[in-house]
Amino acid sequence: MARLFSSIYDYFASHKTIFWCVLIVSFLLVGVGASRIRFESNINKMIPHDPNIEAMNNILNHTKTGEQLIFTLRLKDSTKAAPELLIERQQELEQSLLTLSPRYIQSIQSLQDAGKEQTFTELAINYLPIFLDSSDYKNIDSITQAPDLEAHFQKLHHLLLSPAGMVAKNFAAADPLNMTPMAFNKLQALSFDPNYELYNGYIFNSNLNKLNFFVTPTLSAGETGRNKPFIAALDQLIAQFKLKHPDTDVLYFGGLAIGVANAAQMQTDTIVTLSLTIVLLLGLTYYVFRRKRISLIIIVPVVFGALFGMSITAMLSGQVAIIAIGAGAIILGIAVDFSVHFMSHTRTASSIKATVSGLSSPLTLGAITTIGAFYALRFAHAPLLRDLGTFASFSLMGASLFTLILLPHISPKPKPIAKDNLIDKLAARKPEGNKWLLALVILATPVLWYFSKNVGFDSNLMNLNYMSPELKKAEQELNKDNAYALSSLFLLTKGNSEEDALKKMEQHQALLQQIKSDSLIRNAINPSSILPSLATQTERINRWKAYWTPEKVNAILKKVDHGAQKAGFANGAFEAFAYTLTRDYEPFDSSSRAFLKEMLPSSFARNGKDFYSISTVKVMPGKRAEVLDVFNKTQNVTATDRQSVSEKLLDLLKDDFNNLLLISGGLVFIALLIAYGRFELALISFLPMAVSWIWITGLMSLLGLQFNVVNIVIATLLFGLGDDYSIFMMDSLMEKYRTGKNHLKSARSAVYLSVLTTVTGLGTLIFAQHPALQSIALIAVIGLLCVVFVSQVLQPFLFNFLIQGRADKGFMPFTILSLTKSVFSFSYFVIGCLLVSFTGLFLVKLRLLGNKRGKYIFHYILSRYTGSVIYLNHKFGQKIIKDPQVNFDRPTIYIANHSSFLDILIMTMLHPKLVLLTNKWVYRSPVFGAVVRMAEYYPVADGATESIEPLRDLVARGYSIVVFPEGTRSRTDKIARFHKGAFYISEELKLDIVPVILHGVHYTMQKGDFLLKNGFIHIEALAPIPYTDRSWGHTVKERTKNISQHFRKEFNHVKEVIETPGYFREQLIKGSIYKGPVLEWYCRIKTRLENNYELLHSILPREGTFYDLGCGYGFATYLLHWASEKRHFTGVDYDEEKIITAQHHYKKTQNINFEVGDISTYNLLSCTGIIISDVLHYLTPAEQMKVLEKCYAALEPGGVLIIRDGVKELGTRHKGTELSERFSTNILGFNKTKNELHFIYQKDIEDWAAQQGMQVKVIDNTKKTSNIMMLMYKS
Repeated sequence: MARLFSSIYDYFASHKTIFWCVLIVSFLLVGVGASRIRFESNINKMIPHDPNIEAMNNILNHTKTGEQLIFTLRLKDSTKAAPELLIERQQELEQSLLTLSPRYIQSIQSLQDAGKEQTFTELAINYLPIFLDSSDYKNIDSITQAPDLEAHFQKLHHLLLSPAGMVAKNFAAADPLNMTPMAFNKLQALSFDPNYELYNGYIFNSNLNKLNFFVTPTLSAGETGRNKPFIAALDQLIAQFKLKHPDTDVLYFGGLAIGVANAAQMQTDTIVTLSLTIVLLLGLTYYVFRRKRISLIIIVPVVFGALFGMSITAMLSGQVAIIAIGAGAIILGIAVDFSVHFMSHTRTASSIKATVSGLSSPLTLGAITTIGAFYALRFAHAPLLRDLGTFASFSLMGASLFTLILLPHISPKPKPIAKDNLIDKLAARKPEGNKWLLALVILATPVLWYFSKNVGFDSNLMNLNYMSPELKKAEQELNKDNAYALSSLFLLTKGNSEEDALKKMEQHQALLQQIKSDSLIRNAINPSSILPSLATQTERINRWKAYWTPEKVNAILKKVDHGAQKAGFANGAFEAFAYTLTRDYEPFDSSSRAFLKEMLPSSFARNGKDFYSISTVKVMPGKRAEVLDVFNKTQNVTATDRQSVSEKLLDLLKDDFNNLLLISGGLVFIALLIAYGRFELALISFLPMAVSWIWITGLMSLLGLQFNVVNIVIATLLFGLGDDYSIFMMDSLMEKYRTGKNHLKSARSAVYLSVLTTVTGLGTLIFAQHPALQSIALIAVIGLLCVVFVSQVLQPFLFNFLIQGRADKGFMPFTILSLTKSVFSFSYFVIGCLLVSFTGLFLVKLRLLGNKRGKYIFHYILSRYTGSVIYLNHKFGQKIIKDPQVNFDRPTIYIANHSSFLDILIMTMLHPKLVLLTNKWVYRSPVFGAVVRMAEYYPVADGATESIEPLRDLVARGYSIVVFPEGTRSRTDKIARFHKGAFYISEELKLDIVPVILHGVHYTMQKGDFLLKNGFIHIEALAPIPYTDRSWGHTVKERTKNISQHFRKEFNHVKEVIETPGYFREQLIKGSIYKGPVLEWYCRIKTRLENNYELLHSILPREGTFYDLGCGYGFATYLLHWASEKRHFTGVDYDEEKIITAQHHYKKTQNINFEVGDISTYNLLSCTGIIISDVLHYLTPAEQMKVLEKCYAALEPGGVLIIRDGVKELGTRHKGTELSERFSTNILGFNKTKNELHFIYQKDIEDWAAQQGMQVKVIDNTKKTSNIMMLMYKS
């Protein structure tokens, strides 16, 4: 990335005209694109997509009732019932409202028209067969099959003479059998709300102190912008009315009013919060940078990013929820993060280009992860979150690209920091070194994790709507009087047309009747009962015709005439009945259908191309779950109610929450893993975010804050910004580890400034009045503060503990595998010690198997156990060599070098009858002290003289003595001075001495460290030295000196045989693993291809002064030096970055030095050997000869010059070599060169060597490349 963006910078820096053209055209393009976007203020964008939720949404927003405004008039003295006065006030208000018709108001429904009953009576008579179902025909049968109708007509006669007979008079002549009331019964079943009643045709509550009426707007509720002046005019009329009638309260409520209130408040909040954010950001950046131009420039990428996001969104979908833009303060706070980091780094960088080069990788990685985290919102159920995901991700993409490509050229040149500001002073502190802060993180995390499990989710969408006090009051009043509707269950069927939806609803009519008869429901408003589908209408008409056959008609007419006359009716009173039975009936005409739909305002809905038929069901107490279960198992119907929506929304909210966490967190972790190439670095960067999330949810639970469908965006915010902070901190930590350059203060300063800018952007949302924006503010601020606190304490601590701190001590850095293996091994060791101690209680203390036998069995168990500790770590290689004269069964003094704790375990495992001399800390250890004491290991703190008698007893029982003559563990693998104790005991007890060489143990686990490395342990027992053999000296002092020299000689011989460059390969790789994936894998591959430079090792003398010209990262330099520490190396390379990296290996010694230099001009000092590997082709032919001359002059007599390079003579093989070199220099930029490539001819080098009188040897051991090795010895 650094090479790419640096190249772009160089191009624009040298082509200013093109840059300004690109800048202007870019702004024009995104500006024009953004101008095409349409803002959608529909509050339903917050609603997740789900059948149950969409069903309730259709009921509330797409039925005629849902589109209406419900007005409530009441006297402020609620105890006073004055229906006549309220009717009078309503009529006055209605006249005022009519002034808004037809522009804003389509109709007003206040008085329930009594004429509707007359109209329905006419419909019932004219379309009687359509209203009758199978149960009605059973009732007709019970009437017509009676022997005599006299009793029936006597009842009818009494009815017509009573006041209740007013309605019956309208149809009695044409329908003496009372079939029409069967239709009326269906109509009456549609109105069963006990909380309302009619008074003089007006709708009142049951207490007659509230009057309700309905206003149907001209425009749909979704046209928020056009409805805004309507609501304003409406509020003005109501205000005037209240001035005239102060004793009367007027309330209105509806989706249209809520939509306008939300849109207006969102627009106001957006302007206020964004303006306040910009002002605060300008002030903050001026305070930090003290340059007005920077304060303005920092905002430019944000503006470009916002326009870019809107233009892409407009191109993809054409519209975006205005609330998504309203959350722009979040995006602004995050987008400015990029330019803040850029400007912060210019304060310490030498140039703008250096800033671009150093910032490109972390900023690109941070941008990718942040963009990805926000794009995860596209997987949420709510359209609002999907809109926000699109807008935010592309806005951040635009801002990041502008920052890296265009911002550098409009930024002022860097100026040195004159004085640290408060942020710089805070950044200079090291919170990871504060034990109290670290303790707070460690102790608070499990506590907050416990509380985090109780974090709540708010599934009430109304809590996210902005409602004025008047709207809230109106909602409360409606809910108070509308409890019946609130407890109703709704059934929806969807069709391609209204007819299709009705057909599907009819399919469930029988089921409704069944569950009603089963006492599961009390009643149901089913639109198909009075407005069946066309097919059903035709079917019912045909059933009527089939039922009333001519014979049946004639028979019933005779019965009617006979019964009527006997009951006192005049002859011919029911002649019209014959027409009723024999007329031709037709399906409903359009006017009749429209009238019936008017009577069912909540039973039909349309949303786009989808049509819905809706039944309202009153469920019996305690039967809700059972009814829902019945319909959930039924096809082509959706059953829902407010509780179902709330429950489903809660489930979806939790799903979105978990999915966002999983996707955002997973994406961020994968990106970190790919970028760093190490699971450990990804985990160190990610762990603070995970801990921060525990803190956030725990604090939310303690503070009573809840997640909702909007503020779950905090999940993406956390991982989006949290990874930015972690990435920039990790970049600085890795740079310090890789190069020694400490830019942590600069990184912290940039992070703290970023936090302040982001908190500023998010904090301004507190001033918003819209609940959706308010719900984000506090949680976001708490979240960001948690993220920055935890990350600044935990991330550097973990990096120092696992990597940097160990490197400073010369220890190999931990990996997850090595740390796990070490912890497991030590746990196994500790548990084993406790078990062996427990066994010793029975064998040694209680002597259950006898004293001698019990102690031997205990030693045997101990020996096998310690052996299992060694062999359990299968990555260890063990090799045991024993001189034939060594007999472990015979008491002997065994002496061994001591540089690791493992030495004790190794010596113990060799044979059960070995007893060690120990120091006090081993003897008194709480872990294995008991084992040591029961095994009769002897402490020698008081000197060898005092130990003679106890040891004599052990020897008499057949035990051998193990002594580490160095007295204590060495911090290196060099053998320290031997003490005389072991040799004194040998003389006193007359025991032979067996030297035991332990090699590789120090590397496997060195003193002061508990890391277990993948070492190879070599154990070699040398020939015994008889205590009677005086060739080793006559005195203890002489024998100590001579035997120690013998021991060192043999040990060094083992080292020389084993410690080849390949032995140290792991050490070399582990010094590269946390310096970037490229370097790690280059190290692995390069050393494997070069066979760990074993050939060079075999060529070079074991001691002397050497140069590695073109050393690169110093792989060969380190391996060749470690294989023989007497080799003093100086590595030289043209690439400063490689040299700085090579200088900072955790195992670098004073005998290795690295210098930046051009070998064509570098001055060589006198040396034993020079290596020039894969370098000469970067020089011109003249420079090549110049370098060779300098090398010859610097070589001591007998010195060797080793040249390895591609030679042109090997034509076919050379093409591949040349191609790979051009790829690495021109395309990847991995190797730096100032010239064209000039490969050598082998003959030219040989001729030059011959001229100097040098002996030449050529080694060609490659098959696919032209790289050969030429050895030239100076005579």
